[in-house]
Amino acid sequence: MGKRISRLSQVGHNTRGIMIEQVTIHKVVDSREPESIRLPLLETGWIQKALLSGDYMFLTGDFKRLGITRKRVDDLVSSIGDRFSKQLDEMLDEYDICYLLLEGSWKLVNPNNNIITGHGVSYVSWDMAWDYINRWQDKGFRIAITVNEAHTVQRLNRMFAKYQQHYSMSAKSSDYTDDRILAFPSGCRGKTAEHCLEKFGSLLRVALATTDELMTIEKIGQKKANLIRSHFNRGTVVQETGEIKEPRMDIEQGRIFWNEADTRD
Repeated sequence: MGKRISRLSQVGHNTRGIMIEQVTIHKVVDSREPESIRLPLLETGWIQKALLSGDYMFLTGDFKRLGITRKRVDDLVSSIGDRFSKQLDEMLDEYDICYLLLEGSWKLVNPNNNIITGHGVSYVSWDMAWDYINRWQDKGFRIAITVNEAHTVQRLNRMFAKYQQHYSMSAKSSDYTDDRILAFPSGCRGKTAEHCLEKFGSLLRVALATTDELMTIEKIGQKKANLIRSHFNRGTVVQETGEIKEPRMDIEQGRIFWNEADTRD
């Protein structure tokens, strides 16, 4: 098992004035990816590590794990089979959001509907390749397409930036709506979530709020306050004295877990 990587970002304060350290959102590129992709990513703040599955991973703005596997078109054509399918299955178990990034161009489809790649004629047809891709879309994969390695670097940085913003079904950035409400427990994802974010300003500060502080919000009683508090504090220690044991997240092999230094109940 590889060395654990830990990063912490700027210091802030919660609603009780207690100093906290906010967790940096990580961007990880697999150390086995080609240098021509890794180096430009490292220059833009990514860190390299051998991932358990996928080639890239990062945390979204609402702390979901997003994993991406990159396949050149030539490689995809020769990879269709049980081994690659197993790798994709492992990603579905590992990440909340999964992407298959297809890099390169489909140079030509000949009259027999076979794909002609840089290595010559493949006996995998266009229909066979896309039927395979569509099956994984049905299982939950999303598709990204790039034309070369430089475009892949650009697209990865753009994807990271997009997933730090609020979600929108529109191409217009002005149409973004606050999808942080999806991080709240079931039954609290409407006005309750909106009012919490309005009062505390961030998911982290909602997580650090006391039951009494939550109950100052309209229509939040003891039961709902306890639900929100327990939902956001799984894996953290909040002592009865009001002292907060700072949450620290590490990444190992693409997994997120609490630092061993933090004891658990």
